[in-house]
Amino acid sequence: MKNRLILSLLSALALVYFAVPYLPEIGTGLGGWFSGVWLFFALLVIGGNFSALLFQKYPQESKQTITLRRPIKERKRIRQH
Repeated sequence: MKNRLILSLLSALALVYFAVPYLPEIGTGLGGWFSGVWLFFALLVIGGNFSALLFQKYPQESKQTITLRRPIKERKRIRQH
């Protein structure tokens, strides 16, 4: 999951880096509104990926050993016909 978050973050940053020079200037008009909304959503995506990367929960290691197999006496025998 960590690799996916890093890849998403880097791709969003690359998208912003290459798209900003082509966006119209932020101001009045439809082009300005589009640029503002696009940058807002891009920063929202970058912030979400960054916060998910920072606050990722790691599984705690248990101190008890887990036995997956039951002792031989407790196993049920399978009948073969």
